[in-house]
Order: sequence, then C-alpha cells, then structure tokens
Amino acid sequence: MSKLGKRTTAEEALQGQSLKGKTAIVTGASSGLGVETTRVLARAGANVTMAVRNVEAGEKVKAQLAAGLGPGAGKLDVKALDLSDLASVRAFAAASGDGPLDLLINNAGIMAPPLGVTAQGYESQLGTNHLGHFLLTLLLEKRLKQSPAARVVNVSSDLHRRGSGASVLSTLEGDRAFQQRKYAPFAQYGDSKLANVLFARGLSKRLPANVKTFSLHPGVIPTNLSRSMFGGAVFRAVGRLFMKSVEQGAATTIWGATAPELEGQSGAYLSDCAVKTPLHEALDETLVERTWALSQKAVEPYLRS
Repeated sequence: MSKLGKRTTAEEALQGQSLKGKTAIVTGASSGLGVETTRVLARAGANVTMAVRNVEAGEKVKAQLAAGLGPGAGKLDVKALDLSDLASVRAFAAASGDGPLDLLINNAGIMAPPLGVTAQGYESQLGTNHLGHFLLTLLLEKRLKQSPAARVVNVSSDLHRRGSGASVLSTLEGDRAFQQRKYAPFAQYGDSKLANVLFARGLSKRLPANVKTFSLHPGVIPTNLSRSMFGGAVFRAVGRLFMKSVEQGAATTIWGATAPELEGQSGAYLSDCAVKTPLHEALDETLVERTWALSQKAVEPYLRS
C-alpha cells in the first residue's frame, strides 16, 4: 500500500481492515467529518451509534448512509446528545447500552461563536468541546475497559497552538463565563482544542493497556464548523480550492481509531496519518494533571450514581 499522508482518504486510512462485530460511538455524526467517519466505520462492519444534537437530522443522515453501505455493513443507531449540557451527556451514556465499546470518536465541536455559556455556565467552546467529551468518556470508561482493544479518539485541531494553558485553567477554575477576561472567539477555540490534547494525554495514563487514546488535527476542511466565522460561506467556497476534502479530513480519525502501528503510542497527537508533536504546553505534565483535576471537579455531580 502507498504511504499514508495529507491526501489519504478515510477509506484508505482503514488499510483494508474489517471492523465486523466492533461497536463504535461517533459524536457529531450528522454533519461533516462525523458523517464520513460513521460511513467508513459502518461500511467496514462496525455497529455505530450516531450521537447527535438534532435527532431528526441524524435520522435523515442515517437513512442516506444506510442506502449506500452495501452488504456486510454494520448497523446504525441514532441517539440524542447535547454536549453543551452535562445532564444530556449523562442521559446519553445511560441509554447507550452496557456491552463492550470498542471505539469512542469524540468528534463533535463548535468553532469561534460569539460568547455564550453551556447549561452549567461554562464558556461554550470549552464546555462543549472539552467538558462534554470529558464526562462522556468517563461515563463510558467501564464499557471501553470491557473491550479487548478499545480506542478513544479526540478530534482536536492545530489551532490548539493558539490556546493557553493558563486560560484553560482560568475557565475551569473560576472565570467560567469570561466575566473577568476579554473573550476572543479563536483564542478560546484554541483553549478548547488544547484541552482536548491535554485530556488525551491525561487519559492515556489512567487507562489499562487494552484501551488507547489519541488526539488529532484532521486538517482544514470546508465544513459547517466554520459557520460562525465571518464570511463563513465565502470561506468554505474558496477553501475548497486548497483545503482537504471531507473524505481526506476524516482519514486521521480513522487511522487513529484502527491503525495497528499506533500500538504503544497511547496519548500521542496525530496529523496527516502520522504522529506529530503538539504545542509544548500540551506536554507539560503539571498542566495535564491540573486540567484533569479541574475538569473532573466540574463534571463530578454528573458522575455520581
């Protein structure tokens, strides 16, 4: 097979593997990269739960995907999940089943919206992109541990390099809604994506050997994620000339979820179907542990039975 890289598609990144009998959850599965990730996993035989905020939209995507998957494909299921509300995250986890979970793809996210807050009062990007997935993963940890070989994949971004560890901690520790700081949409998007990388590193130290975790940069893709950007439609139209396609954008997610060559590299940051070095702050173990402790404190009420 040719070497994987920037222009690899998600199907190519699977490297011909069968996922028959595997179970997967993909957040944000009703648009963009989530749809392609779901399609490739299901086509390879995995049974995929599509975790979506809008169930009606999710059911439409499910029907479209199912019509083109062909024989041998896994089953698709749609369930409601609003990552901006930790109560919804808890409800989703409770309704998702209790058997082994092989793949958890933390794909959903929002990018650079005006200042807003989650149901629990946290700045919307950190609260949705990080805390929602943090709680979801902890609630599903028992199921992941039941799998002989599970993986947790956090879709981050190279814009994590615009984030600040100090800002992440400030949001988690007290100034949840930026009442004491100036809000900058892209800086705070960077915070949330940095938190994704820190989470993967912290999680890798807490999981047993049969569960691996990774964070990744999918590339710059003209999807609806840019809808909050100024001139978003123009951005996406022009972007198609030089950005990755959706099929290419989902490649590193699929590679992170399935590549045998990633054994022994849990916690790594990936891009273009390769292991890359993240922002130096993301390698700071003190920051990793402090982010973990504050995140766990934030979601603690929703972990209790």
